[in-house]
Amino acid sequence: MAAPCGRYLPPGIARCFYWEERMAGTTDRSQGRIVVGVDGTTASAAAVRWAVREALLRQASVHLVFADDHDRRTRAPYAGCWNEPRPDEDTAAATALCAAEQQASQALPPTRLSSERAGGSPSRVLIDRSAGAEMLVLGSAYQARRSASDAWPPMGPVTRACLHSAACPVVVMAACEGACTPDV
Repeated sequence: MAAPCGRYLPPGIARCFYWEERMAGTTDRSQGRIVVGVDGTTASAAAVRWAVREALLRQASVHLVFADDHDRRTRAPYAGCWNEPRPDEDTAAATALCAAEQQASQALPPTRLSSERAGGSPSRVLIDRSAGAEMLVLGSAYQARRSASDAWPPMGPVTRACLHSAACPVVVMAACEGACTPDV
């Protein structure tokens, strides 16, 4: 079976595209948007790499999101009570988002790349941005290389919240070297 873009797809993949088109009532995937949570970690960089490759395959755009949580009221009393971000937090956020933008812009044209620094809880911001997206791609701090006998690694609270409440499929990437494949 030929893919809509003219490439051959294995039978299982072709059925998946057919099901997706039939359920959505459309065959045009060129308007899609892939949202990527960015936080400056190596897992986040792996998520950006994977999302860019997927966007190229799907002819989709990539939207990078860095969420700043400056609402200290939800934190423990001993964590401090500043409501304004510290200068080092501002610099780290700008550096992480800039690095992700540079990484993604190496393969994507500027018209298919956008970024945003949003205020609020990371899980709430990412869940909100998942509305209307083809997928949400996140990095996770657990190790990519694990044996088959290992139990499923624990997920952080942001990843768990997004897996539970996102409005689109969620792909979780571990930090890895070279080519990465998502844990499904």
